[in-house]
Amino acid sequence: MAGVEAIVGAAGPDVDMAPVPEADVILYDPQRTAPPAVAATSGRPAPTLIAYSWSIGGEVALQARAQGAAGLLSKDLSSARFLAAIRAIHAGERLDYTVSNEPGASTGRRERRPDGLTAREVEMLQLITQGLSNEEIARQLYLSINSVKTYIRTAYRKIGVTRRPQAVLWGVHHGMAEAMSSGASR
Repeated sequence: MAGVEAIVGAAGPDVDMAPVPEADVILYDPQRTAPPAVAATSGRPAPTLIAYSWSIGGEVALQARAQGAAGLLSKDLSSARFLAAIRAIHAGERLDYTVSNEPGASTGRRERRPDGLTAREVEMLQLITQGLSNEEIARQLYLSINSVKTYIRTAYRKIGVTRRPQAVLWGVHHGMAEAMSSGASR
């Protein structure tokens, strides 16, 4: 929750953490809680219900749809994509029901990542290859330092390295330096 609060706090004046009766958008995890009852009140339209979960597989997507969610966002989204998806779903703009960093998540197909890495582990390795410290990564991704360290440790195990310079070299050899520089120019 602290991560979402940090993203919302940095989003700008059009986004804030309002109590449920006054909210325009309600986020909930369909695997942990049932969505709150949402209805129009005092001349206000009903809030837009958006599911937000680490798991975005078929069962979770079906459950979220059945619960009335207008979309399903993966918790692996960057803060910019997270906010853009919320704004788009709330505005009724057409996008895939499921929004994720996972390639092919909305179609059920996933591209193979090097060494079985998760999207978050790839992101960590990209930022390490770019030269960011753990603290800088934590700030940029709105994660705790312990979460960053855990993702990095797991990624290191999967790629067979034990030290940061080895991970940087691995990232360079796997095109992560180019990915970061081309992504920055967009």
